[in-house]
Amino acid sequence: MFHLPPSVMRILHVLLALGGLYFFLLAASNIIWLRLSSRKPRRRSGKRVSVLIPARNEEANIARCLDSLLGQTYEDYEIIVLDDQSTDGTWEIIADYARRHPALIRAVRGRPLPKHGWHGKPHAMQQLTDLATGEYYLCTDADTVHAPDSVAWAVTNIEWHRMDFVSGYVGQELHSFGEVIIVPAIYIMTAIIMPIWLIPATRTPLLSFAIGQFIMVRREAYEAIGGYASVSGQISDDIYLARKLRGAGFRTIFLDIQKHVSCRMYSGYRASFTGIAKNVSDFLNRKMLSIVSASVAILFFFLLPAALLVPYLLAGSPYTRLVAVTVILFQLTWACVLYDRGLKWYVPFVYPLVFVHVLMMMWSGYGQLTWGTGMVWKGRVVK
Repeated sequence: MFHLPPSVMRILHVLLALGGLYFFLLAASNIIWLRLSSRKPRRRSGKRVSVLIPARNEEANIARCLDSLLGQTYEDYEIIVLDDQSTDGTWEIIADYARRHPALIRAVRGRPLPKHGWHGKPHAMQQLTDLATGEYYLCTDADTVHAPDSVAWAVTNIEWHRMDFVSGYVGQELHSFGEVIIVPAIYIMTAIIMPIWLIPATRTPLLSFAIGQFIMVRREAYEAIGGYASVSGQISDDIYLARKLRGAGFRTIFLDIQKHVSCRMYSGYRASFTGIAKNVSDFLNRKMLSIVSASVAILFFFLLPAALLVPYLLAGSPYTRLVAVTVILFQLTWACVLYDRGLKWYVPFVYPLVFVHVLMMMWSGYGQLTWGTGMVWKGRVVK
């Protein structure tokens, strides 16, 4: 950029500033939507809910999850936990809970993962839904912790909004600096990419977003698209399930669940890097053009202004103000998003590290899933 004609330089710097303004307005509108759209959990009775939990090597988390689900305010629900070929003590823990709470909890052993055509979580979820008796399926991860009204919240919101599928942001627990510089990447979608308030207003599958930590879906809608078998080969099964539903004419919505469910998504730097790397590449359809386009956008809009600010200040560049405005707008955008998500005060200030890691994860995931031997996740090779 330093050797381009002045007119081109000015246009590029104006584009940076306009980009910063756009991202701020987008993030602000999404924050307002998340704050205003969720209904309070008023439903205490109604259609039966099947709470479905896949658990693979979750002995450190599953007891806390089940304890939080035992005292729900919603009356008619069941809990089915599937031990997905665990090699630790997961089965013994969930079997003990099923023995102590036979009227509420059912523990089942999962079948071996087929060699072809299925990834681990869709395979586990398909088995769980085959066993479910509810009219609503509440799919949640084994490392989530639920407030007593989380089931009531899901029923209230899927019915009040007249939706077939609801997902959203749960509260994220970050216990290490490695998690701080990686896990906030999950908020990029609502910070700079997608106006989530358009999701319930349109039917296009591309305007789909979901997080598998918490999903409720109507049984009839789920069965109409063929269940998890329809996304059996997808790593980001949550997002592709939402896309399938929208493509079939069903309605989905993305809301704020952080007051009702929390989760430590990954433990430490390595698990965070691998976990998000495998999903971000899959989300971009493992296409080189998508990876390159996303990389150029990240470099131009988010990393370049931060890198230019100090040199411009020292050199007295005529574009210093535009770059400063861009950096301030994006810093403000990121701070508002992460503050709204309840993260610690210092997390927004490490955003260059977050976006550098997004680049690294995109290319690492793409390389290993497309050209390499795959990525190891919970003892299985994902490819």
